[in-house]
Amino acid sequence: MEKKTLSMLLEDYETALKDYGLTASCRLDCVQRASGVIRRHEAVGERYLNRQILADYYREWSDRSYRGEVKENYAQYVQRTLERFIHFIDTGEIKSHKNQTGSRVVLLPEFQVIVDAFLSSGEFHPNTSNDMRWVAHMYFNWLTEQGFKNHCGIGAVHIQKFVLHCTETLSKNSVRNVMLYLKKLYGYLYQSGLSDSPHTALLSFTVNRETKIPKVHQAAELAAMLETIDRRTVRGKRAYAIMILGIVLGLRACDVATLKFSDIDWIIGEIRILQSKTANTVVLPLTADVGEALQDYILNARPDVDSPQIFCSLHPPYRPIKSAVTIGEVYRNCCKAAGLPVSKKFHTLRRSLGTSMLASGTPVTTVAQVLGHGEVDSTKKYIAVDTENLKLCALSFAGIKPLKGVQR
Repeated sequence: MEKKTLSMLLEDYETALKDYGLTASCRLDCVQRASGVIRRHEAVGERYLNRQILADYYREWSDRSYRGEVKENYAQYVQRTLERFIHFIDTGEIKSHKNQTGSRVVLLPEFQVIVDAFLSSGEFHPNTSNDMRWVAHMYFNWLTEQGFKNHCGIGAVHIQKFVLHCTETLSKNSVRNVMLYLKKLYGYLYQSGLSDSPHTALLSFTVNRETKIPKVHQAAELAAMLETIDRRTVRGKRAYAIMILGIVLGLRACDVATLKFSDIDWIIGEIRILQSKTANTVVLPLTADVGEALQDYILNARPDVDSPQIFCSLHPPYRPIKSAVTIGEVYRNCCKAAGLPVSKKFHTLRRSLGTSMLASGTPVTTVAQVLGHGEVDSTKKYIAVDTENLKLCALSFAGIKPLKGVQR
């Protein structure tokens, strides 16, 4: 059996991460770290894992941390992520970084028995299980500090005090997670006869999440990214077609990765896609620039692969792209080449399209149809990024006089 190169192993690694259940952003981060060490190998003409090159790469991150170029915990995170890739190369399995997250607090035996039984009460994703463990340990540790040695005598008033404690010490997003998993915990306690009530009403009030204004690209930035692509190469032809689909049509990375020949009607000039996220079908115009980019890749760069999917890997054995992580990597490389802040989210292109359409006066309903949103409310969030038109809504400061430098 032919020994696999690092580039070939990277594709298997992507698939294994997806099967393991990691989110798209986590998978992209893992692949990016692995790509870094692969590029280091390729720079010296090495196609297979070289432990000395790997050791030198680790040492560079340690040195950068020592010189203060990066934070120590970030350098350690990079090294741990690389260890996951190396573990996959050696064993073919994905190594979890968070098997016992949340268990640093040592609980009383009575409480630990409850936590163990709670976590064993269902089949939870490892990340969910870790969050549940974190909340349960924090809650029972707080009860211990209040003088409780078991769950007897604990009622609604104690839950209220714990939640109040969390609101004073945690962010809104963390409080939301506390409420979510505390509700699951009491559902289990009620079913097990350890609580006289599931306290559903008490634990069901809404905690609004903190949201940031999403990032979008200006037209000049989008043009700069496209200009960095060398369309004479196979890699460049594929990258250009992928980026055009995101910039012009606003397709999600998952839909670009799975785009099929049957999705394109070259005669009518349409692209019809069943969206992976919503399961809704969206019909988009096959514009001239999109058509030319796809045609150039299919005719002049795509390997001879018997697959209904359009986009394929760059290295043999050639296979269809299996995940959105590869699409995100293309976008990241374009950001880096254009001198823009490196982003992991191909979705930024979709958001930029929606924002520019709204800024140009396109009705929200039309933008929702183009982006394939099932509800108009999903499109309204792009209004928050339309800074030019939002200026028209700004209130005047006339009549509000500062008093000793303080606005009242």
